[in-house]
Amino acid sequence: MVWDVSFTCDICGRKKLESNHWWMLVLGDVPCFEEGQPRQRFTLMPWNKTESGNTQFYHLCGQGCAMQAMERFMNHGTIVSDRLPQGAEAAVSNRV
Repeated sequence: MVWDVSFTCDICGRKKLESNHWWMLVLGDVPCFEEGQPRQRFTLMPWNKTESGNTQFYHLCGQGCAMQAMERFMNHGTIVSDRLPQGAEAAVSNRV
């Protein structure tokens, strides 16, 4: 039996195709932090087919969306936007 798994960019809602240059992102707690500093880390990784199904990872379709995610994280401490593409909201809210 073959499973057909599809991925959607958590920033723009684009579907993953074979030739796309995708990235994965995980937000995690920082074990030690200074007062007034963010308590989370932003870790960006190249696409890895084996790890891509991990529910803690966000999926990003390329450099532009990775930069958008970083900007949102730096300004708001999250990559979730009030203006997500239709259909992307449910995928992102499952990880927040």
